[in-house]
Amino acid sequence: PVRQDVAEGLINQGVTVLRYGGSMVNNPEYRWKKMIGPRAQRPPYAGHWYPYSSDGWGIFDFLNFCEAAGFLGIPALDINELPQDLADLMDYLNAAPNTEWGRKRASDGHSAPYQLKYLELGNEERVDDNYYEKFKELAEMIWAKDPSIILIVGDFSFHRVITDPLNFTGADGGIRTMAAQQKILQLAKLHDREVWFDLHVGTEGPRPDSSLAGMLSYINAMDKIADGAKHKVLVFELNANNHSQRRALANALAINILQRDGRLPIVCSANCLQPDGQNDNGWDQGLLFLNPSKVWMQPPGYVTQMISREYQPLVVKSDSPNRDIDVTAMKSKDGKTLVLQILNVRDQAVTLPLKIFGFIPAKLKAQVLTLAGPLDAANTAENPGYISPVATEWPHGLEDGETTLTLPAY
Repeated sequence: PVRQDVAEGLINQGVTVLRYGGSMVNNPEYRWKKMIGPRAQRPPYAGHWYPYSSDGWGIFDFLNFCEAAGFLGIPALDINELPQDLADLMDYLNAAPNTEWGRKRASDGHSAPYQLKYLELGNEERVDDNYYEKFKELAEMIWAKDPSIILIVGDFSFHRVITDPLNFTGADGGIRTMAAQQKILQLAKLHDREVWFDLHVGTEGPRPDSSLAGMLSYINAMDKIADGAKHKVLVFELNANNHSQRRALANALAINILQRDGRLPIVCSANCLQPDGQNDNGWDQGLLFLNPSKVWMQPPGYVTQMISREYQPLVVKSDSPNRDIDVTAMKSKDGKTLVLQILNVRDQAVTLPLKIFGFIPAKLKAQVLTLAGPLDAANTAENPGYISPVATEWPHGLEDGETTLTLPAY
């Protein structure tokens, strides 16, 4: 029971993963058992952002939507949920319809098991001994019920490069050591399970902030302390306070860098949806806007769409002349398709030499999609396509693998 135009807007954006989480989960009344049953009968509660919040849309409404839309849905829970309640959750998700919680799931309209693959515990947490003790209690209960599920630690942001995992500064969570992360890795190894860690990166723009370098160093630090434990780091929030071309550039630059790095299984941007004119909590960053009659994409939403639609699985080595120009090159498995994702974060057009080695174009013209505009430009209900991709054909003239390319400002 969702608006079809909103669902189609997300599908058209090229979304493949949605995470249901954020600061809302850090709330004593955000509990999964309040999110089941008839929607109109679920009690409201004092939320994180507002004195009255609704469970009329909750984790299972989200999972049902993702299932219908073809997205991978990943929900987050409050780290303070009780172990028995999470044991009941695993039964609600997966138990047979002739069991207590399986019957409840079926009566709520989902007779088949959900077969959830990933579950996040907490959001932007201070990952210390206190978090570890809660994580351990919940994880052992969840793994006993479903050994295949991958748990995700709701970690935070790190604004300084970590050289010593057990002694550093710059963590938004206030920690100065990764001792608790190390304990979580040891726990996962003991149970032969894999655990992931969710870090958030600031993309206020036009470049990502220092948390991007901090996050990459966090991955290196995790490898130092893992001792063979299966783990990954991912980004559930490319985070900002705007939805303009400024953020589109920062999101694109972060994604370019992370694609070249190649170690992160998932990178998502906050926030997927925003009601036009209704934002009053500072996070003015929706990728898809809606009002009562229509939906429209913002510049960073088009970044998601462009990268998703043109995705190729193999990264090709690439170099750019300076930090204002960034390029990620990718090719298809058969080597017949080459995609260049090029950014110019300067306030003026730039003409550059382009040299391609070991690839001979089969066509005389290349397909080009360009998203450009003033840094603070965004799309309004009155002019929803003001900043949107422009498609052109470019006679590349790649004789002997060399030509020149002009990139517009921003």
